[in-house]
Amino acid sequence: MPLSASRVKSPVIAGLLALALAGTLALPSAMAADDAPPSGYPSWQDVEKAKLDEAAKATEITTITGLLDGLQTQSEQLGDAAVASAAEYAVTQAALDAATSKLDVITAQSAQANAEVSRYKKEIGALAAESYKTGGTNMGFFVALDAVQTDSVHGLNLVQKVGDKTAALVARSAAAEKAANAQAGQERIAKAERERLSAEAKSTLEAARAAQAAVASHLEEQQKHGAELTAQLASLKGTTATVESEFRDGQVALAAYESAQAAKRAAAEEQARQQAAAAARAAAEAAKRPSVQAPANPAPPAPVAPAPPAAVVPSPPVAVTPPPPVVPSVPGGAVNDPSGAKAYASSRLGSFGWGQDQFQCLVNLWTKESNWLTTATNPYSGAYGIAQSLPASKYASAGSDWLSNYRTQVDWGLSYIQDRYGSPCAAWAHSVAKNWY
Repeated sequence: MPLSASRVKSPVIAGLLALALAGTLALPSAMAADDAPPSGYPSWQDVEKAKLDEAAKATEITTITGLLDGLQTQSEQLGDAAVASAAEYAVTQAALDAATSKLDVITAQSAQANAEVSRYKKEIGALAAESYKTGGTNMGFFVALDAVQTDSVHGLNLVQKVGDKTAALVARSAAAEKAANAQAGQERIAKAERERLSAEAKSTLEAARAAQAAVASHLEEQQKHGAELTAQLASLKGTTATVESEFRDGQVALAAYESAQAAKRAAAEEQARQQAAAAARAAAEAAKRPSVQAPANPAPPAPVAPAPPAAVVPSPPVAVTPPPPVVPSVPGGAVNDPSGAKAYASSRLGSFGWGQDQFQCLVNLWTKESNWLTTATNPYSGAYGIAQSLPASKYASAGSDWLSNYRTQVDWGLSYIQDRYGSPCAAWAHSVAKNWY
């Protein structure tokens, strides 16, 4: 499936998370205060009373439907915020790890540069002592004078040699000290960057944990009120809770499918745009390079023919490939068990009307997408999980535990493949051709 190249920025994550944690949307105000009794939900007395009047019944049906929609909407928003927040943390942590490695290298280089400066200073000190003995000081002057009076060329050469060697060492020492100072400056910058990223990683981890907690809290609220609201709706409409629940599940699944298709088309268009832009840049760079052309009036051949010039070969266009998913290490009870997920998916093929001949295609597809990891997250598009649902919250149509349960993700993914492509092998063929599914 396509992975959008537009990276999720921190302010967007913060905004989504703030909305997810603070906003109650269409839910009753009791969700914002745990110590307050629930309010805004109809009682069974309200439902029975509404049955006596068609207008009141219609109003009550609208109210309950709105509450159920609000529960579902907020569930999706909180889930998407949790995925985005976890991905933001993973990206920041990766940057911190890279900065730490870079700092380690710079620190080692700085220590080496300082050691080199110390070595040069010791050598200069040793040469200074030698210079003292050979004419570099007052005592050395008498050594040099004696060499002149006795016409000792060896003595004069020794004085000159020691002086030249000292000057060269001083120059090398100065260069080494300059390099050491530059390394020290880079080390300070790298330390500051690591400290900044460390603080950012801590902040994003706290946000990810808060987002996970918000999802868990909301799921409890949804389970607490959803079943009763559905039963009340069934009573008003003269159906059953099972029928109403299945109808809503179907509506949610249909909306999830349509939303996923729209998101994938948009991501595919963005990827194609980036590939075209990269190809245009490569072509422009190639056009700037001088081409090798034969002269208009070639000169007669020389006695010895020169070697032919190397041909200028333009660089091929740079392919834009989707970035690999990251695996956020955020608490939430998720189980990354590729073997278990594959075994479960294999056991589910028959319920969709497929044979085991489709399994290898499915393995190829989801290995490419996520390596069968429950928490695999693309930080740029927001695609999540084994099937890389986009948006991530569309898994919710298969179960409220989609953030952490690979079975729920597999069920949704197989249903999506059936609706969109008919079979895993057809989906895999599309992925090979288009790089998404």
